Amino acid sequence: MSIGARYSLTIAVLAVAVLVSCGKKEEATSSAPAAPAPLKPGISQNLTRNTGEPFYNFDSLGPINYPAVQKGIQVSADSDISISGWALDVSKKGPAGAVDVVLDQTPYSARYGQDRSDVALHFNRPDYAKSGYQLVLDRGRLNKGTHSVSVRVVSSDKKSYNEGPAVQFTVN
Repeated sequence: MSIGARYSLTIAVLAVAVLVSCGKKEEATSSAPAAPAPLKPGISQNLTRNTGEPFYNFDSLGPINYPAVQKGIQVSADSDISISGWALDVSKKGPAGAVDVVLDQTPYSARYGQDRSDVALHFNRPDYAKSGYQLVLDRGRLNKGTHSVSVRVVSSDKKSYNEGPAVQFTVN
């Protein structure tokens, strides 16, 4: 290949590269938020419901402390919503088998076994130190409007549960 032909070929390849690279690129941004991660289904839906209150405390619903005694609870749709507290097996007076948080009548598995040394100290029971639970609802998980939440404490043998009263709240 002659020098002139090589030069012409090089110019042609560069011209094609410039034309391709100058094409319109799509923006990577999106105005729609990412879909929230799926929640893990609860284990209580196939268990026997016991009568009586569970041995637990519902500490927080988002920024609201002790939601079971609050009226007119409102939480923002623009942030994550954490549901947390502590729970123990009412029949065994020891650690629970699990905790389900029931949102709008659907149970979801909370992370159980969180550090709650305050509970162990209060009851003077070292075995209560890992009695905390938490479920985090990603921003956008709940539609704006009225919702209900309750806590199911699963027995240590995972055969039954006790459920606390439902708490109504509004996402705005």
